[in-house]
Amino acid sequence: MNVWTAVKSCFRQYVGFSGRAPRSEYWLWVLFCGVVSALLHGLEGGAAQGTPGPIGSAWSLATFLPGMAVAARRLHDTERSGWWLALPLAVMAVLGVAVGAVMLEMQGVGGKVSPELVAAMGPRLVALLFAGAAWLVVVALFLVWFCSRGTAGQNRYGADPLAAQAPA
Repeated sequence: MNVWTAVKSCFRQYVGFSGRAPRSEYWLWVLFCGVVSALLHGLEGGAAQGTPGPIGSAWSLATFLPGMAVAARRLHDTERSGWWLALPLAVMAVLGVAVGAVMLEMQGVGGKVSPELVAAMGPRLVALLFAGAAWLVVVALFLVWFCSRGTAGQNRYGADPLAAQAPA
């Protein structure tokens, strides 16, 4: 599979969460979206602003659902449910709450760090540490899953996408 075949497949199955996607389709989609995002970020002066411009934001919105769909199909290829994609979202929510709690505590004292503040924030800092560690574990887990070979032959999510591409 080449980049254009992968991109066409992902856009054709815009919200197609059923079926399977081989590693090449998933990773070529990620590469394509990353390159386009970087180009748009640079063209819109995002490096100076630190935030994407309107075209980059529109691109991110337009590619979010196909990205989630190809990720779910990639998980299906490894015999895992697409619902596993909720795990990073849950960990990000916990991490966001932990960061928010620490930031609020810091704002309450004018942003000055003292040993007393660190002692008072102990439980929040521990929660932040655990949430950060959980995020790293989830990222590593998904990296392994997305890099793993799909199950050979038919599985509960459909036919082997590589078997259809094999020369006769």
